[in-house]
Amino acid sequence: METRGHTRLRSTHGWSLFAALLVVRIVNALLIQTYIHPDETWQSLEVAHRLAFGYGFVTWEWRHALRGFAHPMLFAATTAPYLLAAVIGASVDLATFYFARRIAGDNAARWALFCSAVSWSMSSGVMRPLVNSAETAFSAAAYAFWPWSGALQTPNLYIALLFAAVACIVRPTSGALWLCAGLVLVARQPRASRALHIIFAASVIGIAAVAAMLGIDYLGYRRWVFPPYQFYQFNVHEGLATWFGESHPLYHLYVSMPILFTSMLPFVLHGVYMAARYRVVSCEPAIVALGASVLFSLVGHMEYRFLYPLLPIGFVYAAVSISSLTNKTKRSSTPTPLPAPRTWSVKRIAMMLLVTNIVPAFYLNMVHQRGVVDVVKHLRQGALSGTVQSVGFLMPCHSTPFYSHLHVNIPMWFLSCEPPLVKSDLESHYWEADDFEQHPAEFIHDIFESNASKRVQHLKPSHLVLYDCMAHRVHSALNELGYKECNRFFNTHFNGDPRRKGDVVVYCQAQ
Repeated sequence: METRGHTRLRSTHGWSLFAALLVVRIVNALLIQTYIHPDETWQSLEVAHRLAFGYGFVTWEWRHALRGFAHPMLFAATTAPYLLAAVIGASVDLATFYFARRIAGDNAARWALFCSAVSWSMSSGVMRPLVNSAETAFSAAAYAFWPWSGALQTPNLYIALLFAAVACIVRPTSGALWLCAGLVLVARQPRASRALHIIFAASVIGIAAVAAMLGIDYLGYRRWVFPPYQFYQFNVHEGLATWFGESHPLYHLYVSMPILFTSMLPFVLHGVYMAARYRVVSCEPAIVALGASVLFSLVGHMEYRFLYPLLPIGFVYAAVSISSLTNKTKRSSTPTPLPAPRTWSVKRIAMMLLVTNIVPAFYLNMVHQRGVVDVVKHLRQGALSGTVQSVGFLMPCHSTPFYSHLHVNIPMWFLSCEPPLVKSDLESHYWEADDFEQHPAEFIHDIFESNASKRVQHLKPSHLVLYDCMAHRVHSALNELGYKECNRFFNTHFNGDPRRKGDVVVYCQAQ
């Protein structure tokens, strides 16, 4: 039994570790000068900015109640959103450490913390203000308390269920992950009474979570809505998730996993193999991760960030592998005898993981797609000085941050790209971004000059922003309208989307 002094010592150690991790993640947050996922602004900071300051653009998902307000409200409550992102990142690191220590021991816990701390997916992905990041933090906390291997401890179960419930409030699709975890746990119980106890506890906390979600979204929408139903209607019933890109059913297997874990993936797979073959650690987290990946693959549109909540599980198995490769494990400590281990160099493994993760993370945080952020900083300075009075973005929609970064309430617009709400309208659906791509010069003339055009008229702004690849096609048309190039910003060395290639160019009205 732990003494009070021992408990207090461990508690102090936990807070000290969290403080150190938070410092690292604050530095990490300050180094992020780029823009990778539109949702890091448009589904979080932009909505939070509107809640906090009364202005900001609300995308179609919010007008049709497909999104929940829990995540934007977290950011609306703080004046330092990237400090909150640092808290989220440090929380994932800390929870991963305790999760690993609980199921795999101290040495594996240290390696799991190292994997989490250096992972590019953490420093350049989870550290952004995405809803997936908050979901990952609450899921990781739940992992640390979850009764793996069926070892039911009632207080820990309740804590884990509470964290899992909050993860589902923040992002309801997290329910697929916790459904898998719950089924595995119930299946492992030796007595029906214990299984019924788990089901009852999960049901009570689940009902409370749904009630909390309804209350939060009532505050946000000012009416009673249930976003998970609207989300299901659009993405599953109407099958319109593919509007954002259709993915192969095995996308998460051959794209998401290699991207998320990169050089750690061999260690992750080796750790899972050791768990299955030698039972050095529970296989249940791997089974849960596999089941969740399968469920997440049932929707036509997939992105690797949807699997962020599985990162802590992967880090733990990577740690188990590395720990076994760098230490001679006693054969008697496992149910199945281990083969004589080959000791690997700790320094070599650590250096390999550092180089293969820190270098891409630095590039993604400081270089890749920074022009779309730099241009908004430039526009903000102009708006504060009065030289920028209005802005139009002739780019694929959501290419840049918006009011959350400009933080000045001047007129701004961008090309629309809203999807149809029913599948029957898919073929005939019109969106401005596509029209501009197909007929750029004609489009510009019509939205500014032609009253007879069926295209929607736009305010002729003091400044226009577009990618260099399009600027070449409309330069003459913009000159005829009285615009000239006045600034350009490096954006990226490469981009898989041909519509977003080259520098970010600013045109302003000639004086």
